[in-house]
Amino acid sequence: MISVFSDIHGCFYEFHLLLDYINKKFGKFKIRYIFLGDYIDRGPSSKEVVDKIIEIGPKVCLLGNHEDMMIRYIKTGRSSWLSENNGGIYTLKSFSSIEKIKDYFFFFENLKFLHVETLFGKVRFLFSHANLPSNYPLDEAIRWKGDYSSFLMENEIPLSESNIWYRIAEPIEGYVLVHGHTPTYDGKISFLKINDKIVDINIDTGCVFGGHLTTLLIPENEQELKETSYNLIAINEKIDEEKISIFELGGDL
Repeated sequence: MISVFSDIHGCFYEFHLLLDYINKKFGKFKIRYIFLGDYIDRGPSSKEVVDKIIEIGPKVCLLGNHEDMMIRYIKTGRSSWLSENNGGIYTLKSFSSIEKIKDYFFFFENLKFLHVETLFGKVRFLFSHANLPSNYPLDEAIRWKGDYSSFLMENEIPLSESNIWYRIAEPIEGYVLVHGHTPTYDGKISFLKINDKIVDINIDTGCVFGGHLTTLLIPENEQELKETSYNLIAINEKIDEEKISIFELGGDL
């Protein structure tokens, strides 16, 4: 069973509650986690969120634009990370100092850019913090999926222009894209379909903006699929006054 999170943004209370619920309900399965970035900023408890992510496993952790802004600010001072709109000041308060944040650079500097998996035996999933602009070739992005800095250098993208995450949902041929970055307008997971096939899933349901934190559960075998309540996609549970949601993905994509 895969559990996918995005845009936790320092909301440790909701994150901890949702993890606990997943473990109680699905603990008999081996759970793998995929985190899509933006663990920090805006919310009150960025350090606690990062500590928890480091603690649990197995996992894949991707880079979000807020981690990118923070790294560039600390390394060069040339970033809008501490602007009121980006909420970096809350991360600084959570860690207590820049020096304490630097102690976590072993985590932040090893975040991957993209993650690719083939699930259900045939469906290729592309996990990213957000969509990619159409002018960046997908094959290059996937080739450098584990090394964001090398991707920028290979494509001659200056750091000043390296915010490559995109907010417009565009289908990526041959893949189901799972991402966050842009809060959905109604606080529910957003699905883009073409010819009745899902091609894009946005799981950012705006927890830090008063919405709720969501995880997308993806069964990896027939037994896990039988344990889910729905054949395609539906909301499964809402707990804590709708601050937390679990969605299950299965069936024929």
